[in-house]
Amino acid sequence: MNAPQQGNNTPAKSAQSLHPSSGIILCLITSVVAEIVLGMLPGSTNLFSSSGRVAIVFLSIYTIHRFALVSLRRYQPSIKDFLLIHLILIGSVIIVGLGRFLAVALAAYVEQNLSLEGCSALSLYFAIPYATGALLTQAVLGLHFGLVMSLSLGFMVGIYTPEDAIFVPYVIISSLVACLSLSRFRSRSAYLKAGINIAVVMFPFALASMITGGTSEALDIFVRLIGAFMGGVLCVVIAASITPVIEYLGGYVTDMRLIEMATLDHPLLKEISIQAPGTWNHSMVIGMMVESAADAIGANPVLARVGAYFHDIGKMKKPLYFVENQIPGENRHDKLSTSMSALIIRSHVKDGIELAKKHKLPEVIIDMIPQHHGTSLIEYFYEKACKEAEEAEEIVEVDRSLYSYPGPKPQTREAGLLMLADGIEAATRTLSDPSLDRIQGLVQKMINKVFASGELNECELTLQDLHQIAKCFTRVLSGIYHQRIAYAEPAEKVAEKPAKAKEAQAKDSVEEGEETREGAKNAKAKTVGNGDSAKKSKQSSEDKGTKENTPEDLKRLGM
Repeated sequence: MNAPQQGNNTPAKSAQSLHPSSGIILCLITSVVAEIVLGMLPGSTNLFSSSGRVAIVFLSIYTIHRFALVSLRRYQPSIKDFLLIHLILIGSVIIVGLGRFLAVALAAYVEQNLSLEGCSALSLYFAIPYATGALLTQAVLGLHFGLVMSLSLGFMVGIYTPEDAIFVPYVIISSLVACLSLSRFRSRSAYLKAGINIAVVMFPFALASMITGGTSEALDIFVRLIGAFMGGVLCVVIAASITPVIEYLGGYVTDMRLIEMATLDHPLLKEISIQAPGTWNHSMVIGMMVESAADAIGANPVLARVGAYFHDIGKMKKPLYFVENQIPGENRHDKLSTSMSALIIRSHVKDGIELAKKHKLPEVIIDMIPQHHGTSLIEYFYEKACKEAEEAEEIVEVDRSLYSYPGPKPQTREAGLLMLADGIEAATRTLSDPSLDRIQGLVQKMINKVFASGELNECELTLQDLHQIAKCFTRVLSGIYHQRIAYAEPAEKVAEKPAKAKEAQAKDSVEEGEETREGAKNAKAKTVGNGDSAKKSKQSSEDKGTKENTPEDLKRLGM
């Protein structure tokens, strides 16, 4: 199996890979734009000609790209991804150029009209939102793409302003801090935290620039510190505003959108909770399992959890044909042939894809619906079909393809996690005694089975990942299906039992007495109304040796 691959949104394997010529052309275009924007600004270097600067910028950013492509396995951009990176890089260059132009103009205005000393253009440069591009790249593509963006922009700024060497580490470090701050964000407030982190880290650079520049004026110090803070704020405002536009136009899915989809108010999740409550519960448990495991192996936990919520939405079409939704004692498959049952089971994948497209779910979520089953076999019905064929003494072998899912196999670590969790959670429900040891043994057995079947060959899960996954799955499942002790009844209830028994006994005695009293009245009436009959009855009783209740006997009984 391959090495792990990390990213906010792992590109699909079917995405068109980046051709070297495309990378060269895009890097060359970016270099020319940088020369047009930054080369014409006042203060730009005159050490090289325009063509020389274009060549240096081109070699720098293309070398960074090639180095990352070889050394970082998680950096595997498609043509669309690389185009987006360079569009963001060009946008960052425009922001830097516009910021420097405004800084020079504002410094000149302050010096001429307000007669304030210390508010130089260099001081105002710290307010430029250099880390905007890194924030955008991290939010949309992931951490390693953000690293490439940070280094590329830092080199470009250094090439055009060699006299302000402090801004090379300033740009690179502020961009890296932005990427790290947004690498595991779970809410929109993460943008705000990223802006604060950028500002805090930039304060030392602002102070260091004053030491190297030999300035000690209070206004200059104030402008640089406030500029560093404003630069962080502007990064957040611009990045948070543009991210939804990139999502919509480029078809990308950020963690923020996934978090919004994970709320139980989503129409599909509401519908499945009503029509297929067993499937809904199954999906919620799997969501907890894959989120924990994804966090442990460095995959995207938000993507894994949302994929788990929607992976079985196709079961809403025929919910009662799936065991988790069936009423005890009723199984609709009993009336169907094995091939028809297998067809219905397989069809929930196709139905799920149709529902997902109808509700406009992201492509990365739609891909996980068929991938979580891969090309695995529907074992129960396949074995049943083989047994039926054997009993009927049929010569024709059972077609295995009719009892297998169409695929494809999992292409990402998140899809691989979902495949493992789906089978393990269902198998855990069959344990009569779900102790920790039994759950642990079942989890390991199921993981080994899937691994041996080759279903994980096309995703990036390693053996070390599988070990971590087993530990996480065991922990989550043992917490859900743990055994519960039988609690003893309170002492008051135990003491109440004899009292209640006595009350019931007394009540029975009273009822028995009332029945006896009623019988005595009837006997007396018969005696008064029909003396001869009573005498005959008495004589008959004596003759037969039997004894009936007399008035004396009734008195003795309390009547």
